[in-house]
Amino acid sequence: MITISKGLSIGLIVLELIKQDEEFCNKYSVSVGTFTNCRECGLTFMVMEKKSFTWCIYEHRNSDSIIINGKEGYISLNGELPYQEGTKWDYLGSFSYNQYYEASEKLKELIAEFLDENKYD
Repeated sequence: MITISKGLSIGLIVLELIKQDEEFCNKYSVSVGTFTNCRECGLTFMVMEKKSFTWCIYEHRNSDSIIINGKEGYISLNGELPYQEGTKWDYLGSFSYNQYYEASEKLKELIAEFLDENKYD
């Protein structure tokens, strides 16, 4: 039997929903990766314009909520996590365990806002 972590599974579902939005995908360039901190794992969505930002989506470690988190910078596998400063309860968006569509819409909104504000002149 092969199993996949819930956090990664959530990220893959949200990624598929985003990929179905051709207008978004044709307008914005996003690099997708993975992250783990032993308690949470999921996908990262990274962009670079004048500034860079990395969002992540995962299942919260103390609930079954879908979480969107992130911070400025291009976060890679250097041990840095794409979380806002603060506690495990500080994040950019939280959704019920089955709200994949709503989470994908919020993530697209956050990415579009950042990129539209930080385009090269």
